[in-house]
Amino acid sequence: MRSTILAALSMTFALAACGGEEPAPQPPPPPPPPPVEPVATTPPVDTTPPPPPPKPALAELIPGTLKAMHDAFNAHDAAKMATLVTDDVAVYDYGSGETHTKGEFQDGMTKLFGWFGDAKSEANRVFVKGNMVITELTWSATMTGDIMGMKATNKPVGGMRVHVSWYNDDGLVKEEHEYADGAGTMAQMQGKKGAPPVPSLPTSPPEMHIAGGNPDHDKLADWIKTGDDAFSSDDPKAVLAMTADDADYWINFGGPAMKGMKEMTAGLKDWFHAFPDQKWTVTHAWGIDGFAIVEHTMNGTQKGAVGPLRATGKPVTNWHWIDIQQPTADGKIQHGWGYANLVEMMAQTGALKHEGRHEDHPGGKPAGKPAPKK
Repeated sequence: MRSTILAALSMTFALAACGGEEPAPQPPPPPPPPPVEPVATTPPVDTTPPPPPPKPALAELIPGTLKAMHDAFNAHDAAKMATLVTDDVAVYDYGSGETHTKGEFQDGMTKLFGWFGDAKSEANRVFVKGNMVITELTWSATMTGDIMGMKATNKPVGGMRVHVSWYNDDGLVKEEHEYADGAGTMAQMQGKKGAPPVPSLPTSPPEMHIAGGNPDHDKLADWIKTGDDAFSSDDPKAVLAMTADDADYWINFGGPAMKGMKEMTAGLKDWFHAFPDQKWTVTHAWGIDGFAIVEHTMNGTQKGAVGPLRATGKPVTNWHWIDIQQPTADGKIQHGWGYANLVEMMAQTGALKHEGRHEDHPGGKPAGKPAPKK
């Protein structure tokens, strides 16, 4: 028993001695590595070319082209005018001829300036819708060169014209339709009695009419198309029914404007007598800033006189017209202006000898087929 107690005490003292020893000291941690200095590098050179500047909007390009064309015409610079049209520009001068390339266009203008050495023009009204511009203009000149074998007479010539032009995205003219009184110009060159007077050039800036997004513009285009239905009905009363009592209408080869219902009735009676079977086809129609404008063609038989031109009984096809109208608030014709080339009709009825090639036109090609719709 005693020996057991002594053994237990010995074990207890031994364990106590072991638990009281200090742990061995730990070595200090290594110092942190020095910071890495950044290595300076040259960024790569960007060789990507800068993007091209945005193309100006067509609304910005067209006024510049219009001004440049006007200035070049009045300076008789055919080469400059050619830079303002596309390579395949198509110009239809109805009743006179047509051109289909930039070269033909420039050659034609060069000839024109040779025939009329002091030709000048100024715009009266300009109508713009999208990439299409209608210019009503006045021109005047002196016949200083020989035309169609006719010796220069140095007679004053001129009149009013309408040009309908379409532009591409670069602001260049790609197609143009022209309406003018060729018969009147011929009479002026010959100094005939009764030739139309040569108008004075306007001195004020032209009226500008620009179409926006107003839905009334489409209504105007639809309204003017109904006029063709009325004329195609062979009934002058149908046209008079859509005419205001105090309406006025002027036609570029017809002398003074018709004014009032009495004169409108007489004029329409004569017109329907001349072409009792007339039929009209709309090519283009626009509503622009309160005006309704239509390009259209007429087919019919000339069974009555047209002014001094006697009846021939001959058919007339694709006679090109453009009409500009202003309606009243209740949808009747208030004011109207019509443009066509009487020569286009005369060439088909025998009143004007038609030899296929029109030497009186710069392009030398007859204009017959209507241009395609835009």
